Amino acid sequence: MSGETIGTIGQALEDLVHQFADPWSFLRELVQNAIDAGSPEIWIDLEHQPPPDPDAGPGLMLVEVGDAGEGMDREIIDSRLTRLFSSAKEGDFTKIGRFGIGFVSVFAIEPDLVCVDTGRVGEYWRVLFKPDRTFERIVLDHPVEGTTIRIYKQADATAVEDARVRAAEVLEYWCKHARVDIRLDGRSISRPMSLDARCVVEHEEQGARVLLGLVPQREAIRGYYHGGLTLHEEHDDRLPHVAFKIDSRYLEHTLTRDNVIRDESYDKAMAIVARLAKTTLVEAVFRELEDGASRPQTQTAALEELRARLAEWLAGGLSLEAGLLERPIVPTISGEPISLARCRAESRRGFWLARERSVVTDALAAQRALVLRGAPDGMLAHLVEVHTRQRPRPVTSVCTAVAALLPAERACWEPLRRALNRLLAARGAKIASIELGHLAYPESPVANWIAITQGKLGELTPVVEIGRVDGGGWLSSGRVVVLNADHPTLARLLELGEHEPELAAYLVLRLFYLHSEQDPDELDRMALEAAEARWHRSTT
Repeated sequence: MSGETIGTIGQALEDLVHQFADPWSFLRELVQNAIDAGSPEIWIDLEHQPPPDPDAGPGLMLVEVGDAGEGMDREIIDSRLTRLFSSAKEGDFTKIGRFGIGFVSVFAIEPDLVCVDTGRVGEYWRVLFKPDRTFERIVLDHPVEGTTIRIYKQADATAVEDARVRAAEVLEYWCKHARVDIRLDGRSISRPMSLDARCVVEHEEQGARVLLGLVPQREAIRGYYHGGLTLHEEHDDRLPHVAFKIDSRYLEHTLTRDNVIRDESYDKAMAIVARLAKTTLVEAVFRELEDGASRPQTQTAALEELRARLAEWLAGGLSLEAGLLERPIVPTISGEPISLARCRAESRRGFWLARERSVVTDALAAQRALVLRGAPDGMLAHLVEVHTRQRPRPVTSVCTAVAALLPAERACWEPLRRALNRLLAARGAKIASIELGHLAYPESPVANWIAITQGKLGELTPVVEIGRVDGGGWLSSGRVVVLNADHPTLARLLELGEHEPELAAYLVLRLFYLHSEQDPDELDRMALEAAEARWHRSTT
């Protein structure tokens, strides 16, 4: 029979043919129909058929879509293939498409001919569709398995290659997680559903499979799928940094396939996602933080990102179960991680933060102080502060010195030591002693200082107290001046001190005063005093 037309022809049909922004989205519709027909595999092939005569035209593009599904008989062809809005999928949640318009979308690329070969229960048919949507049914005299759709369109080789690229893009987006084997020109397209995120958790319930994880971006991917086919993907911050993909038989796409229908089924699916984000995902974050805390040398940016997310959740009012609070997720300098509950318990007497072990952390440990392992400006400090309302003190806020001078070497720097004593005494400073010490150690805030002052050599000294020598306040009881044995200039000044001790002492104090930002006028007065002391020495 020829001359028949697809039902409900007219402007409504044309609107449906061109309903998608991308004409090549028709491939998604055909794949969807093949899956619903029960096909375990689907193949799509594109080829260029050049004309026999180079001057005869550009040739033909052939797009072939084949499946091994249940196929169609005459009744199905007449009632579904060639009619709109008469899908038998209505109300069947095991089927993806329920509008009955998928096949019509092949006309979006304006083909010259569409040929459908199909068979079912002993009937084998070929249906030919012309550009004006008229069709012809032909009985085939040979068996046909499943359904094969061939689309012909005039096109040159370049246009075919462009179409091949576009077809790959469409299939990679809409069919990447299909549960059947889909191949484009022999290349596999479908792959298991996965999520590029951290702490990915997988959950199944009520016909829905959910993958959930954390990403650095606040506007995270939200993917909706049915039977592995993409319904819609979007990015937003309704669940900040929480990416998810959900495959549910209850989710449906809109008629134009540009969104997911936001109905009661959608609300139920989102309730599952929200619950998982507050429970299972949080537990996964604690597991990974606990694992990272037990390996202190592997403190990575990924762990910092997880700490940032946990701190954000806590700041937002997330209530944690007691068991999670006892998990050892906080690394310490000692190597034994502790829990957030322990941090809160220690917050009354305070705790410290260091990147690595040093003489300072050893001294703090001797005082039974708790030293966490992390950067002062890192997410660990922020997380602990959010939970305890107490920010860990950085070890760089204190310093110390390690005695460096051996008794046998003391004589070589006695001239410099005596000159320093005289200059400091002239300034009104009460100095208990002048010593030589190492100031360079991990995270030392004074490694570049020429000297510091301490109450006692080797004690922990607040950095705010290391730079004054003016004889007021705490200095009146006598301070220890520690020259930096690791400073590159000191060795030269020690040599200079053997012949010009006053000049060497002045240069030491000048560097010290400049580092501690003393009054410039003080440097001028000190220079005069050094010159006067040198004159007295030379005349006696």
